[in-house]
Amino acid sequence: MATKAGEKMKFEDLGVEIIVTKGGDGDVSASAGGDGLKVGKRYECEATGIQVLVTKPGAATLQCNGQPMALQEPKKTKSAD
Repeated sequence: MATKAGEKMKFEDLGVEIIVTKGGDGDVSASAGGDGLKVGKRYECEATGIQVLVTKPGAATLQCNGQPMALQEPKKTKSAD
């Protein structure tokens, strides 16, 4: 199943909402548990390249094709001296 950029996903049973920022060929799902999702955090599936942004937090974890999605670290910028 293809996931398209701009697609909004709601997981009503968990109270979580995300938006796809980079699409790809994969299926994104959520399950209860884990450390929880925080607003503004981005997650990525390394295998498919799918990236999502959390728009409504909750006690859940994200998976892509059954595998956990990795939290994206903020991009480091060069400091101005």
